[in-house]
Amino acid sequence: MAVSFFSLVGLISVLNNNYKKIEVDLVLSTNCKLCENELKKSLYEDEYFKIYVKNKDWVKNFFQIESRQKITYHIISKKPIFKIKNNIYLDEDFEQFFMPQKLNLPILFIEKDDLNDEIMSQANVIKQKIFQLESLYYSNLSGWRIVTDKAIAKIGKSDINERVKLLNKITNNLKQSNSNVINLDLRYQQGYILKI
Repeated sequence: MAVSFFSLVGLISVLNNNYKKIEVDLVLSTNCKLCENELKKSLYEDEYFKIYVKNKDWVKNFFQIESRQKITYHIISKKPIFKIKNNIYLDEDFEQFFMPQKLNLPILFIEKDDLNDEIMSQANVIKQKIFQLESLYYSNLSGWRIVTDKAIAKIGKSDINERVKLLNKITNNLKQSNSNVINLDLRYQQGYILKI
């Protein structure tokens, strides 16, 4: 994901008609023009900029440095890794947050009660290693179901690395043959079931 840096510069009137420069340094983990626009609008229209920023769900860190001539606001956004639905995302800690930008990320369907360190680790492995991942479903009963542009695959809850490698191998072969979307069940110790 791209990281963007930009500065907003403004002037505010202080005592004796002197002016103080305002800078905003925004570090985004992904391209979010709507986030930038929200901040710009608030900076120029709202005297409570600090309170406004602290209440933004997508802001991870915020701090202010002030000198005689300048106020600098440093804002760091959260990094969305999965989408729950439009504009609702999960960050690296699988905490839910709102971001005004619609991002093209894989959708994760999982019950909050099922989230633990092992499941989060498996979700990250699947996201990193599966090509063209569209959505990812987890069920405590049957494990993971993966949807890509070429396959719908059930991979279970164990041996995730091996099953992800096998899924990539099968879908790579399908891409070469321009096949339609297939259904796979990779939860078996010996082999798999393929439905076309």
